[in-house]
Amino acid sequence: MALFFITLIFPIQFERQWLTVAWALEGAALLWLFHRVPHPGLRAIGAVLLVVAFVRLALNPAVLDYHVRSDVAVLNWYLYAYGLATASMFAGARMLASPRQTVLGIDAQPLVYALGVILSFLLVNIEIADYFTAPGTGTLTFEFSGNFARDMSYTIGWALFALGLLSAGIWRQQRYLRYSAIALLCVALLKLFFHDLARLDALYRVGSLFAVAVIAILASFAYQRFLPSNEKPLPPQP
Repeated sequence: MALFFITLIFPIQFERQWLTVAWALEGAALLWLFHRVPHPGLRAIGAVLLVVAFVRLALNPAVLDYHVRSDVAVLNWYLYAYGLATASMFAGARMLASPRQTVLGIDAQPLVYALGVILSFLLVNIEIADYFTAPGTGTLTFEFSGNFARDMSYTIGWALFALGLLSAGIWRQQRYLRYSAIALLCVALLKLFFHDLARLDALYRVGSLFAVAVIAILASFAYQRFLPSNEKPLPPQP
């Protein structure tokens, strides 16, 4: 009953992104509290609140119109709203480590980690779009043509995100992170060859190819250098 009223008070006291951030922080806090008070209801409510916060930020187009865009790039309300929610996702996933990962019959830890990764990827794209949207424009616009700097920022941003995701997959010894990183890096390469290069001058083509090639080489080196020693052996087949 106390949790019900605590969760209910947020819509009365807060609105817009503050409501989402509050629910995300409460979800992570309840998962932490579950370690002290091992009641399954705390874990279930915490996981549900994290999922609700993700839905409000990732699947709600109106979130981009909550505030008028500021003149400050990067250090804006997108950063703290998506950043705090992402941090809550990762903290909550860490609290769902084995043997506490089962929520409503579902292994919730990989799901919550995946939601955090998706939110961080959305934040990267939103910050790039915000940086290149003309000042004084109230609505954030996503465009992938007409501006070589913006196009290459998306491509290089995706490649760098893939490199970071691959590093996390090697460090955490998680195949799905590595496969996701490789898939995203392939998408960045396809965008570079079939979209960006057709619209860039010769000098920018050299620079863009060099930047993405360096990232791909680093990813390949990390995969070959560190994966064999960290790879978990497969379980014996029955």
